[in-house]
Amino acid sequence: MKNAKTKNRMWMILCAAAVLCVSALCLAAHQLLTPTFQGVRIKNPDAYVLEIERMNGTDSHTLELQESDILQIQFETEEGSLQMDIQSEDGSSIYQGNGKEMTHFKLTIPRDGCYTVLITAKQAKGTVRITCREDAS
Repeated sequence: MKNAKTKNRMWMILCAAAVLCVSALCLAAHQLLTPTFQGVRIKNPDAYVLEIERMNGTDSHTLELQESDILQIQFETEEGSLQMDIQSEDGSSIYQGNGKEMTHFKLTIPRDGCYTVLITAKQAKGTVRITCREDAS
């Protein structure tokens, strides 16, 4: 009888531990996968700024640009993963990067149109600053 009670208690303890572990894993997965943004986000006709403290998911901004406009870009990934894709109206990319190799650069716009900046983040911290300057020529 004593042996059966001990087995029942062990079984209950194991079940409770399993439930706690599954709950903790579900909570962690939820926090990792739920789209979130903590920080500063500015979307203007001539600028897009993300000062990211924590981000999961995707954010975007569309800029109406002219041929020869120059985008001044600061793109730095401090933690996690950040991906930037700048696409023209036809969906073709004029820039793709991760904010690790090239962090400060200029990009000349090839033709008039609306360009969409897509930022995709996973457990990310970093900076995206894009400002438009008209061609001086």
